[in-house]
Amino acid sequence: MKICAIIAEYNPFHKGHMHHIKNVKKFADAIVIILTGHTTQRGEFSIFNKWTKTKSALFCGANLVLEIPTIFSSASAQRFSSAAIKIIKEMNCINTLSFGSEIGKIEKIKEMAIICKNIEKTEEMKYHLKKGENYPKARELAIGEKAEILKYPNNLLAVEYIKAAMNLNCKISFHTIKRIGVNHDVLKPEETASSLYIRKNIENIKKIEKFIPNRVLKLYSDPIHIPDKFLLNSLRKKTKEEFKKIFDTTEGLHNRLFKFSKQATSLEEFLKLCKTKRYTLTRLKRIVINSFLEIDMNKTTNLPQYSCVLGFDSIGRKILNKIKKNKNFLFTTNFKEIYNKFNYSAKIDSSATDFILLFEKQPKPCGMNFKQKPIILC
Repeated sequence: MKICAIIAEYNPFHKGHMHHIKNVKKFADAIVIILTGHTTQRGEFSIFNKWTKTKSALFCGANLVLEIPTIFSSASAQRFSSAAIKIIKEMNCINTLSFGSEIGKIEKIKEMAIICKNIEKTEEMKYHLKKGENYPKARELAIGEKAEILKYPNNLLAVEYIKAAMNLNCKISFHTIKRIGVNHDVLKPEETASSLYIRKNIENIKKIEKFIPNRVLKLYSDPIHIPDKFLLNSLRKKTKEEFKKIFDTTEGLHNRLFKFSKQATSLEEFLKLCKTKRYTLTRLKRIVINSFLEIDMNKTTNLPQYSCVLGFDSIGRKILNKIKKNKNFLFTTNFKEIYNKFNYSAKIDSSATDFILLFEKQPKPCGMNFKQKPIILC
């Protein structure tokens, strides 16, 4: 069986994602989705809960959905990619990783992954970092003209996936398809629409229905909207020392976060006040999520040690049978098993779930990670 993995957020699932899955089905016998749960790599909470996202994937052709633990889903591109590749490696049955990219040329992406891997410890890279550039900008300057492809988000993640696979000695092949339609943050739809456009218009089904596969449109009746001031209030309560412990608050950033959390009257204002040449907006948004969930940099691991099984069909069940004997990494449908073995990380997973489900039209009680069974399609 030829098994292909796709790393995804599906925030939310739309026809562009459907196009990707259909393309993969041309060469793969099965598709495994490595999915973010309730937080995203760009530093936001998901607009739907992870079980709704799992249903979307399974309804549209995926066979198995595995979750990236929360402490890795709202992380830098490098950390996020390494976590997803670690899960793929530990499955020990994935043949190919497929991803979308703006460039659509796998050899170009592989070439850039090697360049990025080699540039990280060079004097030129260190020079630009010392000048106060943020990591992505310093890397672009160190690489030069070829770094143009890193300015596009799908290309960037594609490069990081391949780089992570090299670093972790994950022996899989890579496949890319050229991204169709509008870019990520474009708010004017054409034949396709960006995820951002769909999120902003999620309450107006007539406005977005042509961009969503019919079989998942019915799932989109309960979007999650979290008031920004709720998050800002959680920041206001923190001390300098508490900020200092939050993941990714290096280089004295905790002082800046503490100061402006007391001064800002909106989350948008807080982010604008904190942003500098060194601290990107996306990094700050991730820190807000990490702060709210109290993700302590001293308690997190570099790579995940487990992945919760969110859903599968009959083919996905066969794949699970291939990986369930892994002694070094826990794949399970039983969240209690994860909680007992990896308590700190599992608590973060549970906190994210308890929080996000409060904002559904019918709020759920605490502990749904323990109560919700995986989505199973017969």
